[in-house]
Order: sequence, then C-alpha cells, then structure tokens
Amino acid sequence: MKNQSVLDALSQLSDSIKLTFQLISRLSKLSFQPGSTPLQGDGDVRIELSHDIRDALKHHDDTLDSLRQEIEDVVEFGTHSQRRRDSLKDRERARIAAQLARLDEDLKQYVHNDPSLHDCFTDKPYSARSQFRAAQLSSKRASEAAKQKEREILFASLQQPTETDSTSSTPDPLAARRPQPKQLTQDELLINASTDVTSALRRTHNLLTSELSRSRFAQETLDQSTAALADLGERYTDLDSLLSNSKNLLGTLVRSQKSDTWYLETAFYILVTTICWLVFRRLIYGPAWWFLWLPFKFLLLKPFYLLLAVFGITGGSSAAVTAVSSLSSTISTQPTIRLQPSASGDRPTFRRGMDQRPANAVPVGGGGAKAGKDGQPQDPSPAGSMSQSLGQMAEASREQTQPQGEESNEAKGHKEPQRRGDGTILQERGDIPRNPKKKMWEEDVEAPKHQMRKRDEL
Repeated sequence: MKNQSVLDALSQLSDSIKLTFQLISRLSKLSFQPGSTPLQGDGDVRIELSHDIRDALKHHDDTLDSLRQEIEDVVEFGTHSQRRRDSLKDRERARIAAQLARLDEDLKQYVHNDPSLHDCFTDKPYSARSQFRAAQLSSKRASEAAKQKEREILFASLQQPTETDSTSSTPDPLAARRPQPKQLTQDELLINASTDVTSALRRTHNLLTSELSRSRFAQETLDQSTAALADLGERYTDLDSLLSNSKNLLGTLVRSQKSDTWYLETAFYILVTTICWLVFRRLIYGPAWWFLWLPFKFLLLKPFYLLLAVFGITGGSSAAVTAVSSLSSTISTQPTIRLQPSASGDRPTFRRGMDQRPANAVPVGGGGAKAGKDGQPQDPSPAGSMSQSLGQMAEASREQTQPQGEESNEAKGHKEPQRRGDGTILQERGDIPRNPKKKMWEEDVEAPKHQMRKRDEL
C-alpha cells in the first residue's frame, strides 16, 4: 500500500470515528416524552441507532487492525532498507518509510490531542464499547422512565371519578364530540403487565441464545485447538526420535572418524619413515660411508689400533701367531678329500673353460660373484687387515704341505683304488650292464633345454 493510500485510509478512519462518537453522544442524550413510545415494545429510534453504532465500532476495529499491521510492515521494511543505501531504489524506500512513520506520529498526536478520539484508538481499544454500553443503558433508562410516566398518567386518569352535571337539563352539545377517556379494567392492566414481563423474558431468552451460540463456538474452537495440540505433540515426538537417531548417527560418525584419523596418521608416519629411510639409504648412506666412515676409520681407528698393538696393550701379535699355528695344524691333520668318477665307468663331462680354473675353486652363480679379473676369488676384507694376513699365512702353509703329499704318492709307485667321497672303494664294472633307470646328464640334449628354461624364466 502506498503512503498516500495509507494517509487517505487514516483520514477516513478518523472521520468515521468522529461520526461514531457523535452517534454515541446522541444515544446517551436521547430523551423520550410520555406516550412517544409504545408500551408493548421498545422504541424504534433507539434500536436502530444502537445497531448502527455497533456495526460502526466493529468496522472501525477491523480497519484499525489492518492499518496498524500495514504501518508496522512498512516501518519494519524501512528500517531494514536503511542499512542498504547503495542504490537509488533503497533511498526511495527509506524516504517512503520515514514519511509513513511521520504520518503515524502525526496521527497519534492528533488522537492524543483530541479527547473525543483518545478513548477509541490504540491506547484503550474497548473504551468506545464501554461508552456505547453506557449510552445504551442511559437511553434505555430514559425510555423506561417515559413508559412508567405514561402508565402513571393512565392509572391516575382511571381513578378520577367522572363528574356529570345531573342538574342541568340542557345537554351539552359538544359532549358527544369530546374524546371519552378509555377506562381500563383491572384485568387489562394485569394483561399489560404480563405482556411487559413476557417481552422482557423474550429479550433475556434472545441474550441467552446468543451467549449459548458464542459458548458453542468457543467449545468448537477449544476442540480444534486440542486436536491441533495433539497433532503437534505427535510431531514433537517424531522430532525427538529423529533427534535421538541423529545423535546416535553423529556419535557413530565421530567414533569412525577417530579410528580413520588414527589409521591415516599411522599410515602417514609409516610413509614418512619409509621415505626418510629410502632417502638415507639411497642418497646419504653411500657418501657417508665413503666420506665419513672410511676416512674416520683409516685416519683415526687404524693408527690407534696400530699403536695399541705396538705397545702390546691389545696383544695382537701373540694372538695372530696362535691363530696361524692352529690353522696350519688343522690343515695338516685333515686328509684331502678327492672326488672320483661315478660307478658307471663314464667320466663326467666338463664345460669349456672349466679346466682353466684352479683345483680348489668352487664355481657359484655365474662363475663366482666375487671372482677377480684373473678368475681367482677376491678377498672381501680390506688390504692389510688382520684377517687377510691370517689367510695368507694359511695358504702358505697349505702350499708347503701339498707338494710333500704328491711326492709320497709318486714314491709308492702303485695306483690307488678309486674311492667315493664317503671312502667306499669302487670296483671295475666289467660285463655288468648299466642301470637303465639311472638318468645321465647328456650335454647335447640337456644343455639346450636348460638354456630355454632360463630364457623363459627371464
């Protein structure tokens, strides 16, 4: 609703309220003359005026409520729009809201200044109805007083004796034209009083009927409110169950989140540890070994051990001599184990290059993983170490004992029988056929199969 329409509506409402209060004042000052109202009923003027005032007050209440709500909406909208003054539209809305608030204040001042409208507006909404009720009672009392006065006049006229001029012989020519007062008997007076009581009882019955209808309407409203409250209680019960289920779900989610967080943190720490280990092993371990440990070992530890050995603190020389002597005695006492050909009589086949290897070398995995350039096994110990010196002394003692054994075998001059590794003497086969179930290694057949198997594995 625009501000001009709100202002026009307020002006019309003010004029209507003034007119209504004029009608209430007229009803309160209404006076009746004896005989102006019928005795069996109420006055038509008073009833019509009361109906008009009642309808006007009801209309004023409805209009006042709608205007108050409209003004509150406009003012609230204006206060919210005052926060945003960026556009011209917002400033225009703020100006309209301020004008409506100003009109509302002017209307309140006008109402407060006008004593005739002070009781019927926002301060005392039921004062107009109370004044209307007082005006109705005063007009009813005036009507009842007029009726009572009329009854008294009629009753007094009935009790006065009729004076007749019996002495005059000449009749009055105007006596027949005079209105003869109607004489009411006692029964007629009783009937009139009963009629008044009946009309009063009827009015009371009508009032009771209206009150009963209002009570019935209130009862229906109460039943509807009870049903609405029951429905609302069920909805609140459903809401409580929903909230409890939501609480349980949130608890489960929190617990699962804690466990998931623990798992993720553990996996993260393991990953970080693995990455640190890989970085250390791939990038730091090799340079640290070559540039930190080996210089520290050869520059500090070796001279320190050498000084200890020189001064005899550690006893390294006597321990080395004892170890070399025990190793040489052990090698000299143990017999040499020689491998003889198998019992089949056939000599084992050798691959190319195997005859160039030393007799004491044992080939492993591709010719020996730690073989040197000359085919000899490479010593993994550092040069000049205690273990390397012990190994050289053991090899020297073995070379000294081996030629002596060969010379003793040649001096005997006879061929020794062939023996197995466990010492069993092998005899000549002669005419004994070879075992057909015993598998023999055929180099021409098995070697290609072995190469194909290795190629498939790769």
